[in-house]
Amino acid sequence: MTHSYHFLFSFLFTCFSFIVVGQNFEGKVIIKNTIPNSLNGTFALKEDIARLDATTPRESLTMLSNASTGEKITIRERANEKIAVVKNSNDMMQYRNVNKNYTKKGRRTIPNVMVKVTRETKNINGYKCYKVVAKDNKYEGEAWITKNLDINITDVFPIIKTHQRAMPIVAKALENSMEGFVMEMTLKNLNTNQIDNMTVTVKQYDLEDKYFEIDMEDIIVYDENSVRELMKDAKGNPTKMRNARTIMGQLRMQ
Repeated sequence: MTHSYHFLFSFLFTCFSFIVVGQNFEGKVIIKNTIPNSLNGTFALKEDIARLDATTPRESLTMLSNASTGEKITIRERANEKIAVVKNSNDMMQYRNVNKNYTKKGRRTIPNVMVKVTRETKNINGYKCYKVVAKDNKYEGEAWITKNLDINITDVFPIIKTHQRAMPIVAKALENSMEGFVMEMTLKNLNTNQIDNMTVTVKQYDLEDKYFEIDMEDIIVYDENSVRELMKDAKGNPTKMRNARTIMGQLRMQ
C-alpha cells in the first residue's frame, strides 16, 4: 500500500555539532552541459549537508543528504507525478562526511581510448586547471580539471552514477583521467561533427539553513517499510511489481 502524507524534511541544524576537516566548501556548484546523458543541475554544500537539483531528459531530481545524521531523500518528478524515497543510511555506514579527508580510489583505465594529461593550464573560477585530451573512434574531447576543489558529487549522491552509464566513453575517460573536479569539457562527435560542452560555475558563499528544507506535501513518500508493503500488494501484477522494484532499487542506491 502506498502512502501520501505531509512530511517536512528538516535537518535540525541546531541539534548537531559539525566538525569540518580538510575541504571546507560552502556554496553552490552549477553544472550546465549538452553532453549526451549528462546531468544539468546545481549542487550545494554546507558543512555535512548537501543538496542537488538536477534535470535529465526524462525527469527532474531533488536530492538531499546529511552525512552526520544519515538522513537522505530523493524526489523524482516525471509526467506530473512526484515520488520521494527517504532513508537513513547511518546503520549501513555507506556514506562519509563529504568534508573529511578520505582515501582516494585509483583512476580507472578505460580501454580503446587515448587519454593524455597535458602541461597546459588555465584559471577557471579562480581555480588552476589542467588540460586533458581524449579520443576514440567515435568522439574526441578535452577537459579542464582542477585539483583544488575536492568535491565528488557521485560520492555524496551515488544514485547519480546510474544516470551516467550511457555517457560517451570519451567523456567517462576524461572524468577519470586524473584526480580532481572537471570544470569544463568539450566533446566532438567524429561522425556528425556535433560539438557538445559542459561548463561549471563555482559560487562560494554562506547558504541559509532553509535552503536545505523541503515541504513534502502532496508528494507520495516511500521508505523501506512502505516499499515492502508495495511489493506485497504488487504480487500477481507485473506492472505494479516493476514499479515497486524500481523504487526499491532507488532506495538501495541512496
